[in-house]
Amino acid sequence: MVSGGTVSVSGTTNEEVVQTLFPTQFMNGNIHCPVVVQTVGGAYNSTQQLHIWDPQQQQEHQEHQLHLQGHVESESQVEAPQELLMPISLKPEEGLDVWRLWVQRKNAELDKDEQNKLAPIGRRQALRFQEDLVSSAVAELNVALALMTQEAQGLEGERFEPDALYYIFLCIQKYLFENGRVDDIFSDQYYTRFSQWLHKALDEWRPSIHPLGYIIPSHVTEEMLWECKQLGAHSPATLLTTLMFFNTKYFHLTTVEQHLKVAFSKVLRHTKKNPSNPKDKSTSIRYLKGHGPLGTHHAGQKVTDDMYEEQAEDPENPLRCPIKLYDFYLFKCPQSAKGRNDAYYLTPEPVVAPNSPIWYSTQPITSEQVEHMLTRIIMVREIQETIAMSSVDMH
Repeated sequence: MVSGGTVSVSGTTNEEVVQTLFPTQFMNGNIHCPVVVQTVGGAYNSTQQLHIWDPQQQQEHQEHQLHLQGHVESESQVEAPQELLMPISLKPEEGLDVWRLWVQRKNAELDKDEQNKLAPIGRRQALRFQEDLVSSAVAELNVALALMTQEAQGLEGERFEPDALYYIFLCIQKYLFENGRVDDIFSDQYYTRFSQWLHKALDEWRPSIHPLGYIIPSHVTEEMLWECKQLGAHSPATLLTTLMFFNTKYFHLTTVEQHLKVAFSKVLRHTKKNPSNPKDKSTSIRYLKGHGPLGTHHAGQKVTDDMYEEQAEDPENPLRCPIKLYDFYLFKCPQSAKGRNDAYYLTPEPVVAPNSPIWYSTQPITSEQVEHMLTRIIMVREIQETIAMSSVDMH
């Protein structure tokens, strides 16, 4: 059973405990975990003043209605400027097109450079990148994707805004997964160079303001992250990202410093009974606001329910349920780490299997790792909306 953040096993096997605690999909092998990856070619076997455009209405209206956070103007409709039309799902073929275009231009550049130089005797054949994304070797893909963070362009030679660039790489990730590749370009250790260069490209991103005064939403949505397995229990790194995503979205932790203050002992499990039906219970996890950005709790002050931020369970969607994923994380953490008051995000073990009893070491991830993960999370459209509404509430 899971009780107060610990897992105790009594009279049952580990497998039985797992089957009762977590959805079977968490444990049935349909989970990507970082394994030893091939390094050779070949396919792998509001507010009144804050206006935010809501791209979801693209699906429902040809003329798009202005969405006001906290203030609804039901009588007026405004046509969406063309440049505000945003993607609503990942299109892997778009990532592939950008990849192929970059490869063609890069190889042409390398060919031109080679013609202007005398090749040394005995020099190996110059590197050329493959248009076939799926059969590209890991080392080659790592270098290419890193270069793309600085060089990727559209058909007309236009540079991508950081959020659009992130969207392109998410499309590429989905394309790889759909075509049999198991590597996660955002978290596998083989893609460290790409991860570092991507962070540099994304770090300075802030939401843009349209000349008409609207905040232009990010290209990246939460659903897109679920689509390409960047959220969920697919691997230790993905599960860790998911916890940080939920803590940002629901606990309103938006800085590295705030996330570094989260600890196992500060995240509290809470069960609430339905007054009209005592058998009807709902479970949540709580975090005292005094530990977060609002700083509402002071030493010696009586703690009341409204002083907590909360993540509620989602019984209709267990694979995306914050409580199920929190429990699963506890189950995969070393027992000695679960009561700590100085750590929450633990370092994933480098090589694990889905049924490995432990996915994490006792060592917390570094502040640099938190920063890299949080930078990508902050770019998500729903997170930006949460931040905007939180800033309004504070005023």
